[in-house]
Amino acid sequence: MKKTIILIAVLLGTQVALRAQTKIGYVSPDEIFALMPDVKAADVALAKYQEELAQAYKDSEEELNTAYAKFVKDSAQMNGAVKNAKRKDLQDRISGLQTKQTQLNEALETEKQRQLAPIREKMLKAIKDVAKEMGYDHVLYKESAILFPAAADFTNSVKKKLGIQ
Repeated sequence: MKKTIILIAVLLGTQVALRAQTKIGYVSPDEIFALMPDVKAADVALAKYQEELAQAYKDSEEELNTAYAKFVKDSAQMNGAVKNAKRKDLQDRISGLQTKQTQLNEALETEKQRQLAPIREKMLKAIKDVAKEMGYDHVLYKESAILFPAAADFTNSVKKKLGIQ
């Protein structure tokens, strides 16, 4: 009986020691990212880029509409072969416009990734640096934790490191 109690005490002591060795911190990257001044500047640049892409699409669309209106107006005087050629040209332009829309959307997504990737890297570096400074072995997303001690949330420390108020 005495040996069992000693064994249980040793096991409990080992578990307490293991827990003391692992320090887990929590951080809200979404909150930090949203407040970073670099993100706001990137959002402004992306909005301008998106407007430019939208204008390019609109110009192409207006050109297509003008060609279609001309076709409708002039089609009564066209012979069958010319009418079919013009109709085929309009169909190709419509298809090209749809392709252009896809390309413009992809260009916007590529630009978004290009501008935001370095900002994310900067944020992650700050999170890693603060976690190391505070002695955290593991860092979890605050938003995915059901329960955590408030003292282990170092979001404000990361904000301070990045100069965010």
